[in-house]
Amino acid sequence: MKQPEWFRSLPTWARVIGGLLGLLVVMTGLSMVLGVVFAGIALGLEFGSVTLGLLAAVVGLVLVLVPTAALVMIRTGDDRGVDAGDEVETLKERYLAGEIDEATFERRVTELLTAADASQESAATDFDGRDVERMPKRERQ
Repeated sequence: MKQPEWFRSLPTWARVIGGLLGLLVVMTGLSMVLGVVFAGIALGLEFGSVTLGLLAAVVGLVLVLVPTAALVMIRTGDDRGVDAGDEVETLKERYLAGEIDEATFERRVTELLTAADASQESAATDFDGRDVERMPKRERQ
């Protein structure tokens, strides 16, 4: 998964702390999964059956891991979107096919290119609005 632009523009120390906090979240989630397994086994042993305990552990794992896996798949989906160049090509094809008129074609191309320029400008500035390209290299990190 690609890091968001705002995260890449953070200072190194902030990215390290963010990474450590992310690791803490992952470790907490893994400990929860282990807790579910152990609780299932303990439940089975309480009722006198190791098989029942393992079955309860598997059911508990499924109840925890399936929603987690679904969430991860949703979050890591294709979030790149369509490139502005691809959209311009699509507009050209629609214009040549007669689906849209010239005024609509020009308006939409202008909107796409303006939006692409605006996103590039926002990516080139830091949180204070300073131009990252003009900043000395030591301040960018």
